[in-house]
Amino acid sequence: MSTAWIIGYLIAGVIILLVVVLLLLMIRGARNAAIKAEAVLAALHESRDNTAPLWETNNVNNAIERITEGAGVIRQHLADKHLGTRT
Repeated sequence: MSTAWIIGYLIAGVIILLVVVLLLLMIRGARNAAIKAEAVLAALHESRDNTAPLWETNNVNNAIERITEGAGVIRQHLADKHLGTRT
């Protein structure tokens, strides 16, 4: 075997080793990204659950408006009735 073959095998071995190291680094980076993505997703679900009552604000406002209108009608009716009995 000539020296050129030995040098070729060494270069090929180094290249293969570099590829393996780079692949391992990529796999570790992907695993870390997946862990962070799961944490972000959990935080988003938690914030959705914690802010769900805010979507009911419009319903509460509508109920308050109906109650206020009803109270106004009752007040007016009682005022008319009270004034009607005084005269």
